[in-house]
Amino acid sequence: MYSSNERNDRSQVDYTSEPASASSSRKQRLLYFAKATRDNYIPRITGSVTSLATGVSNRTLGTPDYYDEDGNVRLPKGTSITLYPTYTRQIDGKYYVSVKGWLSCPGVMSRKNRLILSLARQISRSNATTGSTVQAIDKLENENLKQDVFSSRDSSSSEIESVHSETSSLQSSIKADVETNPNSSALESALVQNSASTNSDDMLKERLSSFMARSIPSAKLEIMIGSVKSLDLQNLSTTITSTDNNGHFEVCVAVDYEPSIVQVKSTTEEQVFAFQDLMLMPNDGIGWISDIDDTIKYTGVIGDKRELMRNLLINEVSTWRIPSIVEWYRRIQNASQVSFHYVSNSPWQLFPSIDNYFKEVALPKGSIHLKQYTGNIISSLLEPSSSRKRVALNEILNDFPTKKFICIGDSGEQDLEAYVDLAKSYPSRVLGIYIRYVDDSLSDVDDSKILRELQRIIEMNKRRTKASYVVNSSNLIDVDSLPEQSTVGKKLPPIVPKKPDSLKGKQFDRKPPLPERNRQGNNSDQLKLAQSETNSQFNPSVSSVGLSDASSQDRGPPALPKRPTTLPSQSITNSRRAAGNNEDVLESVQNIYNIHHYDELEDYDKKGYNWIRRVMTTVESLRGTDTDLKIFTDDDEKFFDYVEDLVKSNSNNLL
Repeated sequence: MYSSNERNDRSQVDYTSEPASASSSRKQRLLYFAKATRDNYIPRITGSVTSLATGVSNRTLGTPDYYDEDGNVRLPKGTSITLYPTYTRQIDGKYYVSVKGWLSCPGVMSRKNRLILSLARQISRSNATTGSTVQAIDKLENENLKQDVFSSRDSSSSEIESVHSETSSLQSSIKADVETNPNSSALESALVQNSASTNSDDMLKERLSSFMARSIPSAKLEIMIGSVKSLDLQNLSTTITSTDNNGHFEVCVAVDYEPSIVQVKSTTEEQVFAFQDLMLMPNDGIGWISDIDDTIKYTGVIGDKRELMRNLLINEVSTWRIPSIVEWYRRIQNASQVSFHYVSNSPWQLFPSIDNYFKEVALPKGSIHLKQYTGNIISSLLEPSSSRKRVALNEILNDFPTKKFICIGDSGEQDLEAYVDLAKSYPSRVLGIYIRYVDDSLSDVDDSKILRELQRIIEMNKRRTKASYVVNSSNLIDVDSLPEQSTVGKKLPPIVPKKPDSLKGKQFDRKPPLPERNRQGNNSDQLKLAQSETNSQFNPSVSSVGLSDASSQDRGPPALPKRPTTLPSQSITNSRRAAGNNEDVLESVQNIYNIHHYDELEDYDKKGYNWIRRVMTTVESLRGTDTDLKIFTDDDEKFFDYVEDLVKSNSNNLL
């Protein structure tokens, strides 16, 4: 047996070489190998297995590498809390503070993130060919690029740094080459070009950072609500919540004091925290619900996908501005007591860009409601928005039951249907639905013609609704007081075309006499019959019964009874027509493209056909809701003034 020191000394010996003595037998060499295995290799293998088993247990059982001694998630380097704009409301002396946010950490340069960066660079490159850009967009649209989630298997901080240091390392290498070869003009030119591309690449990475970040689930957070008045710390309301599988958290905290600010911090890492001022919104007044993309911010959702991605990734925030709309929103904010709520189809990952835009153009502050990222950047913006927005819209109207609302959207998405559903669910609560016209969104042929037709249908419906109200009110007072030949809602006959002069016949000064009828019987009997019919009209007691049977047989069939001027159901029919029988709404559809019937429009202009159907369905659905409807353009100053007056008048009535 060897002592521990001797064993350690011998463990340094190379047992794979031959023994010093040349006469060593094979048995001795095997003995040396056995000792080396026992003293050297077995301890090493045992240590490796132990280390491997410890690592597995750390990942699966939650040892201190991922959880602390209390079972809380250890937050990685760079963890941050993003708080989203919400609202606070007061009910029966209590304040209800909505808190919503996201806990995340920087992403690693995984295969997914490398793919996102590579495709985004191809799309945003100015000299890229159309074919390569289209392929990149198709791949970005079809790939399933779900948000990464932080877990115990994540790598160290060195990998995190690689996401942010990739561009800087490339620029540093070029600088080093320039210093080595100072006379190389090509390298200097490359450095200048790389500096410009670096700025663009930095912006691209900044815009994509939230898509490449890792969500942190199951992390405990402490929410504290500050007070306007000075209170002791122990008297402030504190709530503990946990993030969901996507790293998001949402909670409503009720407090008895007037709140001032909200603080959210990690329960395990004191340096991870965030503050946010509260927005106390009044229960009365007007609520202004607005879409974001292509309503108050130029995004290009329905245009070229390349332009859409460049707007999102590399274009300056100032290029997103829609001047007339931004100015209009400022006027509405200053007009009266109005609270703003922005409900968009964009994912939460675009919130930093949206927030920068709001600050850049000074849009009114309000609550922002976005949607959960589905794993596809383009599809998240292009998918139907009606169902996605329904939850947020209903929540807003439920939280403010005494408010009246105005809804603003655009023709590039399904804002119209989302707002119509809201108006039907909350009758008399939605004052108006106003849709901003977006270029190339209404027609495959001519947007201007379809826009005029839609506006005509909406205005015709308004006139009929007013006429229907008048008719129905008259019916409730006195049905017999209606005029005998009411033209309310009556379909007008078509205009008779002018006859060419070449086809006109000879003009007569007087009408030619009617041809004499050839009837059997003598003239006296016919005269008596005519006299009898005349007398019977003025004296019902006088009839033609006294005529001879022969005379009755000789004359022709009896005259038809006179049609009454007012049928019993005429008032009901007129009311229905005034209430919106759309059969004659499209009587001038031939004025759009000189077609003969509405059904032919589908073959000629399918997008225009669908929009006419959508608007006709809308005006029918809005009956009885007291909701105004208009489609407006950016230069329609009369419309802007009209809505501003509407807001002022209703705000005064609600105060």
